[in-house]
Amino acid sequence: MKVLKNILKTEVTYDDEMKNKYVVRKEWDKNKRKALILMKNAGQADEIKQDQTTMYVVNNLVKLDYGSVIIMNLFPSIECKDISESATENLKCVQEEMTKVDDVIIAVGTGIETNKEAQKRLHMIVAILLDKKATILQIECPKGRRGFHPLYPAVKNEWKLVPYEIPLVKQDD
Repeated sequence: MKVLKNILKTEVTYDDEMKNKYVVRKEWDKNKRKALILMKNAGQADEIKQDQTTMYVVNNLVKLDYGSVIIMNLFPSIECKDISESATENLKCVQEEMTKVDDVIIAVGTGIETNKEAQKRLHMIVAILLDKKATILQIECPKGRRGFHPLYPAVKNEWKLVPYEIPLVKQDD
């Protein structure tokens, strides 16, 4: 009989008022690769509680032989009241956290195509990542389409990570 044990260490960074969640860090093997995953909105996970998104993120990264993840979002507000101060702080956190990982996974989903503010924030973050020469990846489904959120049914149980393709920006006339 074998008994296997592991500790899943979790750390969460909030603002002082606990209205914005900037970073959810989970580590299960400090000797393996580290990923930062960028999604759209802060979920319900905290230092103890898991939500579905966090569960699928960790499960898929374990399968891909990562040992930790830093989860961040374009919008850090827990109460859906996004302000420029939290956006600025979030950008600072992304710049700091990206230096601690091997790969950055963009997983904002396809829904941001109609959200100009989300697109603007994503483009700002991608520009910083490119400037710092980060390895930027995205989730691809079995049919070859890309840019999915971890809860998308076709990818939630098995990820294929591929290089991130910067979407063309539509110009307003």
